[in-house]
Amino acid sequence: MTDNSPSARFISSSRVTKAKNSQLISVRLPDELLQRLADVGNEEGFTMSDTIRVVLERGLRSTKKKGSST
Repeated sequence: MTDNSPSARFISSSRVTKAKNSQLISVRLPDELLQRLADVGNEEGFTMSDTIRVVLERGLRSTKKKGSST
């Protein structure tokens, strides 16, 4: 049987210690976006959850920098 779960696309399964005040959320992502996330995560050796956190942080940091240059 083939594992079709989103996390099956990620090579790394080691987990980083969870933050004490983290929240669990659920989000639907198109296959193309999930594959792009898997590509990033696999290049950097991250799990799916870690990849999503890192990509969100990078995006939010980038948005903040763009908005403060006025």
